[in-house]
Amino acid sequence: MVKVRRVAWCVVLSLFTLNIPLYCAQGVININTATKEELMMLPGIGEKTAAAMVTYRQANGQFKSLDDMTKIKGISRKRLDKVRPYLVLKGLNTYIPVQTQELAKEKRIKDQSMTLKKE
Repeated sequence: MVKVRRVAWCVVLSLFTLNIPLYCAQGVININTATKEELMMLPGIGEKTAAAMVTYRQANGQFKSLDDMTKIKGISRKRLDKVRPYLVLKGLNTYIPVQTQELAKEKRIKDQSMTLKKE
């Protein structure tokens, strides 16, 4: 019975860790309201580029389309295409970077393994 329980837990744990959406960033960032720190969470956007985005927005007003971002030094069409799925012009910031999700996943796995050791 104990072996069956361990095998069942191993199967559940394996299925949980192979869940593909946990490895992808989720949510969106509103480029018209985001801070430099929020923009830096995006893949491929560093401190200088995020600061340039905020400066451009302050000087020229809100972005009217995502393609306006190519007017910013350091943002090419290729870079914009990488972050486009995570950007919106209206709404709330709901972006959760991959690292945050991985830390949460590691904590859940650790908690589950501790539970298994107790049994």
